[in-house]
Amino acid sequence: MSKFFASVGKKVRFYRKAAQLSQEELGALLNIDQSYLGKIERGEVNITLETIQKIYEVLNINPSQLFEEEKDRTTKEKNELLNKIDLLLVNLKLDELKTIYRIIKDILLFK
Repeated sequence: MSKFFASVGKKVRFYRKAAQLSQEELGALLNIDQSYLGKIERGEVNITLETIQKIYEVLNINPSQLFEEEKDRTTKEKNELLNKIDLLLVNLKLDELKTIYRIIKDILLFK
């Protein structure tokens, strides 16, 4: 098993869980077998670009999020938190996002 494949697989698992999908549910959305998805998440297979494309489209993430290397634990934790925030916000309407942006901006001004 390649360290790179394991890293990508771990991120697929993270975003799948963040989207509150089971392996079976995501497999169905990707049109792949649940057992194959398990192999992807464990870094046991070299997946195709087509499968990668399906993954980031279904999970509504940026493709680069599957490949970014995390330099240290702090960076990793920060990226995971930012990704969780992103997942919470991605489906909001524009006016809701503007409101949240103003709230965050105000909070940071009083820090």
